[in-house]
Amino acid sequence: MGWNITDSKALEEKIFKLKLKVAAFIGIQKGMTVIDVGCGQGGFTASLAKIVGEKGKVLAVDVSDEYLKEFTERLNKYGVKNRVAFIQADGTSLGDVLSGGVADVVTGFRLLEELKRCKDMPKIIRGMVRVAKDGGKVCLIELSTVARNKAEEAYIRLHKESGDCFFEQDRIVDSMKEHGLINVCVEKFNTDIWFSPALAKQDLSFAQVWFDSNVERSLAPLIDTYGMKYPELLIFSGQK
Repeated sequence: MGWNITDSKALEEKIFKLKLKVAAFIGIQKGMTVIDVGCGQGGFTASLAKIVGEKGKVLAVDVSDEYLKEFTERLNKYGVKNRVAFIQADGTSLGDVLSGGVADVVTGFRLLEELKRCKDMPKIIRGMVRVAKDGGKVCLIELSTVARNKAEEAYIRLHKESGDCFFEQDRIVDSMKEHGLINVCVEKFNTDIWFSPALAKQDLSFAQVWFDSNVERSLAPLIDTYGMKYPELLIFSGQK
């Protein structure tokens, strides 16, 4: 079956290592100023802060401070709290709370998927472009919705049936171009996170997994047989 993760701590560490690899892949380097839009509980923020080092800075933006306690605990765990500033703001109004042209890289990990209103996608991208430096980079890391096996199908269906936003690749690319980005491309990033049925059914808030009764009834047989696996990530990037 390929289940290689059976406990929550191992899963959390596996996800953090994945995010470190993604951060390096998108070009995060020491000394950079990076904006993490939709920071949530801080997993991707911490990975960015690890790489930018003591001379770098990460501005972590989220519409809610609901997860601020977990966010702070995660930064402390990885020893990067002094490199991060939290800003409570809606991603659609980045330009109102941050000066233009402040960041070497503006990014979001599964940001679009988590939008409460899918129609806000162009506004999010517009704001991200505005706060990037000239010559800087905007990167969106999103789940692929193409399942290569039943475990990936279970994961994708879970998030679709829970009401997450999933966009066609062309819509994201077109919006990035429309808002002035050049050299826009989409790259695939493979994952190796395949976890057991028992673990899949726990309250994995750090993995952004949740169940309601209807979704659980619909997917339980599939998950019981195959577990769940992260699909590929799609990395959308462009230069300002």
